[in-house]
Amino acid sequence: MGRLDLLGSGEMGMLAKGIVMRGAAGMAMTVAVALLAGEPTTARADVLDLEGALARARSGSPVLRAAASEVEAARGRLSQARLFPSNPVLSGDAARHTGPGEEQIDRGVSLAQEIEVGGQRGLRVGAATYDVAHAEHALADRRRLVEAEVRRAFFSLAAIERRRVLATEAVALADRIADTARRRAHAGDVGALDVRLAEVETAHAAQTLGAAESERAAAVARLATALGAPPEEAIDVSAEERAPSTLPPEATLVERALATRPDLIAAREERTRLEAEAGLVHRRGLVPNPVLRGFYREELFKERIAGGEVSIPLPVWNREQGTEATLRAQAAGASAEVSRLLGEIPRQVHVALVRRTVAAETWTRYRDAALPATSRARADIERAFAAGYLGLPEVLVQQDRLLQVQGAAIDTWRELNLAESDLIEALGESP
Repeated sequence: MGRLDLLGSGEMGMLAKGIVMRGAAGMAMTVAVALLAGEPTTARADVLDLEGALARARSGSPVLRAAASEVEAARGRLSQARLFPSNPVLSGDAARHTGPGEEQIDRGVSLAQEIEVGGQRGLRVGAATYDVAHAEHALADRRRLVEAEVRRAFFSLAAIERRRVLATEAVALADRIADTARRRAHAGDVGALDVRLAEVETAHAAQTLGAAESERAAAVARLATALGAPPEEAIDVSAEERAPSTLPPEATLVERALATRPDLIAAREERTRLEAEAGLVHRRGLVPNPVLRGFYREELFKERIAGGEVSIPLPVWNREQGTEATLRAQAAGASAEVSRLLGEIPRQVHVALVRRTVAAETWTRYRDAALPATSRARADIERAFAAGYLGLPEVLVQQDRLLQVQGAAIDTWRELNLAESDLIEALGESP
């Protein structure tokens, strides 16, 4: 009778489970080794620090290039506004006179020019000047938002990279624990169950590493989009450890934000531009531009005639009332946007400041106390397990707790840097 025939149904189930767990652990380790040893198919790029990433975004972001083209377009409109709105009109005419025994050709030439009156040119140039200022501040605001997205994507990628390194260490740790469990099982110090638990932990660690690799790919794609990098470029980042700096009082930060936020300044410039354009349309409707015309003619019997005329359109039917009403409504909308930002910016600064303060305190505790204790405890647990002072279930529980602490420390570091990114975005500049 074979070995399997001697086993009961319960023992056969346990044996099958053990085989499945060993197969899963072996497959997971194969995946982990492939993730760690595989070479990327694209060329490795230089490692970017935060300043390098921001510089790349300023020069390569499609969003900023589009905003810069709007500035050039506004400057072109300003150049056009400085010119006369209409060109002079040169006209010539000829007529043939015939009579009994004679023939005469009448000839004439005239020059006409529309003249702006009532300060219309100054209003037009002023509106175009505000248009340029609005476009420049809109570009600065786009840069503020792009840089904020780069900071968030940068530190998210850096945190995921740290989690990937932690997952790699967890795989190596699980391998060491599994090897120790096998040696102790061979020596008769522990049972087969401990070996199986160790192999299950190895498979779980490899799965965590694979998930970290997937998250890293998504984070790289997010940062590449913010930078305007080509899809084939590989991106690596290096984030420095910086102690949280001391910030000024909240009232000072709010005052600085209200003075420097480019979106608020751009909204004010847009309101002024629309009001100036509405004033120009109103002035043009009430005081139409006259057209001056001078002429010279030679007519019948060699008669020479020189003269001039003035023509003034009468603003009876069309005074551009609809255009003026549209511009006034748009100016009111821009004014409402200014009011919204005046109320929203202090709240943004407050929320970012509170978030940053809490994250800084939490990260300081992790950095100064929890992480050093975690490193010491891990080494003590491995030595205790190898010496037989701790059972494998207790080892796995404690190691999981230590990994959770390290993962929470990484999350807190990421939260601190994201909070600082939000604060810089809310202020419009570094605090």
